[in-house]
Amino acid sequence: MRLIITIILTFAIKIAFAQYPEGEMINFYGKITSINLNDSAEKALDGITVEFWADNQLLGSVVTAGKGKYTLNLPFKTTYQVKYGGGKYVQKIIEVDISKFYDEADKKMLKMNVDMALFRNNNYIGLDFMSQLPVAKAEYNPRKKTLVWDDKYHSKMKERILSVLNAYGY
Repeated sequence: MRLIITIILTFAIKIAFAQYPEGEMINFYGKITSINLNDSAEKALDGITVEFWADNQLLGSVVTAGKGKYTLNLPFKTTYQVKYGGGKYVQKIIEVDISKFYDEADKKMLKMNVDMALFRNNNYIGLDFMSQLPVAKAEYNPRKKTLVWDDKYHSKMKERILSVLNAYGY
């Protein structure tokens, strides 16, 4: 059971750097997988929409292809909401706050690897909040030069998701 919950909420963001001549751009990229709640099996998902929002505006979207991979260059913003899935899969949202990313030179080179695991939408009553609220939040820590996840927030969301899935026998 712990493995299933870990996999359900699996995401990873790593920061790497590469020069972008067009100015302050962020390259989001990653892989989307599907999780089978019954046996925790994963498979890459092609055809999944990933939307990137900032200031209540859609900045761009991309559809996964080639083993569930996606990539999109976006203008630098202080906070992003990244929406994964929908339709056949339960939508997940993460929030990434990079407002403390002060180094102007590094802003021109920011890359973010964001992997996400989704599970099928079986019309679970009680999971509709996932299309409105982030399942996880991260904030850039300038001392550590990395994103730090809000573990308290994540734990509350994890408990909420677990309680719904437990009601369905998972």
